[in-house]
Formats: sequence, C-alpha cells, structure tokens
Amino acid sequence: MKSFTDLILLIGTNPLPDYVVADFFLNHIKNDRNLLKRIWMIHSKKTEFQVGTCEQAKSIKRLLKGRHTEVDFQMVELSDVSSAKTITNEIVHFLLKSDLLSEKSKVHLNYTGGTKVMGTHVYRTIEQDRSLKIAEKSYSYLDGRQFRLVSDDDTIIADNLLDKVKISFNELISLHGYERKNKDSDHDYTDSIEVFIKLIDENRLCEYYDIENNGYDRSYFLSTKKPETLAAKRGELDCTILSNYKPNTAVMEVIQAMEEKYRLFDANGEFDMEIICNKREWAPVKQAIKFLDGMWLEDYLHCVLTDHFTGYEVLKNWEIKRSSYDFELDVILIKGYQLTGISCTTSTVKSECKKRGFEIIHRTKQIGGDEARAVLATRVKEDTRKKLQDELELDTGSASFNILVLGEDDLKASELTDKIEEFLLNKFL
Repeated sequence: MKSFTDLILLIGTNPLPDYVVADFFLNHIKNDRNLLKRIWMIHSKKTEFQVGTCEQAKSIKRLLKGRHTEVDFQMVELSDVSSAKTITNEIVHFLLKSDLLSEKSKVHLNYTGGTKVMGTHVYRTIEQDRSLKIAEKSYSYLDGRQFRLVSDDDTIIADNLLDKVKISFNELISLHGYERKNKDSDHDYTDSIEVFIKLIDENRLCEYYDIENNGYDRSYFLSTKKPETLAAKRGELDCTILSNYKPNTAVMEVIQAMEEKYRLFDANGEFDMEIICNKREWAPVKQAIKFLDGMWLEDYLHCVLTDHFTGYEVLKNWEIKRSSYDFELDVILIKGYQLTGISCTTSTVKSECKKRGFEIIHRTKQIGGDEARAVLATRVKEDTRKKLQDELELDTGSASFNILVLGEDDLKASELTDKIEEFLLNKFL
C-alpha cells in the first residue's frame, strides 16, 4: 500500500469502523508515518430529515487525538446525504476552499462508514471531478466480517486487524457517547466462587437449586412489600419463613466460604436473626442475597474467563449510561476492537431467558457494531437451550456467529471456555 497525505472518512452512526481504519493507518502506514498529515471527516448535518453524525466525528477525533497528536483533522458537513448533487457540490466546495490540498496531495478514501449514497457519490466526486487537483487517489473498505482492510482492487492491505487495532471497553463506550455509571465492586466472593466451581464440576449445581431438599429458594428472600423482587431493605425480609429455612449442604458450602459479614446463616444452618434486629450492617447482607440469588454466575464466568482468555480485556458488571438512558452488561470480553457481551441468568424459564437474549444481542451490536458477539449464559436444560438458540437466531435475524446460548450442561469450566473460544473463532461467512 502506497503512503498518502490525506485520509477521507465517511462518518456514520456507528463510529467504530472509522476509528479502526484511522488508527490502523496512523500506526501502520508504510514508508513514512508522518506523511499522513490530515484526516477529513465527512459527516451529516442534523436536520428534520436525517440523523446528524457530527458527535460521532468528534468522538473519533477526541480518541485519536489522545494517541496521535501529530495529525490534523478537518470536519466536512453534508447538508443532505440523500442528494447526489448536494454531496458533490459540498465535497468539492469544502476540499477546494480549505486550500490544504494541492497537486502534490495523495488522497485515500475509505468508504466503509456513512450511507451507501454518501459512499457512492463521495467516491465518484473524488474519482471524476477535474477541479480537484490531486496527485494520487486510492480507495479502501473495512471488511468487518473478516477483520481486514481491503483496497479497491481487492488487494488485502491488512489482515487480522484485531491484532493491530486495540481499544479498551471504556474507550469503546466513550466513542459512542456513553460513560460508566457504577464502579468496580469491592465485594470479594473468591472462595465462594471456588465452591461453585467445585459444585459445577461435580454435577451438584442441581443440589444447590433443589428446593424440595432445602436448596436455594429465592422466595425466602423476596420483599414483603414488592412481590417478585429481592428484599432491598431490612424490614422487607420475612423473619418467620427464614427462621424455618435450613439450607442444604450445597448452599451451606457456599455460605460458609463467604467472609463473615456476608454470611446469612451460622455454621448450624440457622438464619442470623441479628440481621432482622438491626444489629448487623445491611449493605453486606443485601449483597449476599444478590450473590446467592444469581450474581454468583456473573462472578463465576468472569473468574473462569479471566483465567483462560489471556490477551483479552475481561470485565464484569458495567452499568452504562448516556443522559437518562442506561443499561448493564454482566460480563465483557474485548480482543482488539471486537466486543463480546455476556448476559447471565440463573432462570430456567424459557421466556425470561429469551428476553435476556434479545437484550444482549441488541446491546452488544449497539456498542460493538455488526461484528460484536453476544453470549447468553443460563441454567436451562439442553433441549430448551437448543430451542432458545434457534429462536434467537430466527427472531433477530442473527446467525450462529452472532449469538451463543449456554445451558446448565455447558457451565463446567473446561466446556464453558471451549464453547466460547470456538464461538469467538467462528469466522463470519
């Protein structure tokens, strides 16, 4: 690939592809890196009839400026991205008016972003307009399915872009105008997670949830004021039913592995009535209830995946917000710039799991683009897992490389990592 002085990007509603292209060229352009002097960011103006992408352009610029201080950015606004004539006139006007291009300029257009109409007419204008005195012109697009950059003559400029362009999850959400709402938890359940690893490895998770034999039963911890919701305040626990509840061996193994402040039951399996009497701090109790109820699965996946997926950024429990809009991702994997979002639920109700599946597919695509992957980790049996997999693919228009559903039979550490690894290595076709 020959070097060039000016890179032209078409900014669409998803800023990630443009960031990937720009960061690659700034880091890996051949011959003389400093030859790339300017990045032209062609974005749409916000009007009654079209979505504006100026904020996306600014986000890309802000992130790139933090890494590449020597490059100059030029913003080019299009008033009507559906009009060929308007696009042509405004592109020529902005490029000529700038006085930055000359007969020595070497221009490269990457037409991955923006609308198809933008791509077509910006390409045609640069290629055919004689008023633009440009020494050399070249073109490329980002093949997101294969993670490679391809020139207009089908020559591969760069392969394996996930190894060449990196972005942290915090930078990724910032690129989309989001920020983190919560902080990392200071609750440490490491020893209890080790118990869950043992229970799952010994096929005893069913014992933990065996209600008929005093397994974990969330009904004991539901709010007396808000049915179907875990108790959020001390007075919402029903001390009568809790005093009669004697957890079985599997549940007690988990509880006894907790730090003392999180233990709801003593060594004899008796509920600690001091919780009701306001003699114990409520915050750790509230967290313990959430952990026993299902947050353990989130922590379990994070622990197992962190140990296995070296070279990945592995995160858990990120609440993300933009203005008054927010959502949560349970577990996050990032390699290069590819996002894998994981939603965890201990529910065995198919409809509830399916709802979580829809959400994780939407959220990962929203933040990570079409190349993002989504995983739904559940406790459903194999026949239900297969139905969920098929229905989520069909109902969302996804394919097997976009969504992976895991059931209770897939939760053993070795099988879990093997399935997710195979899923992540599955190439787009």
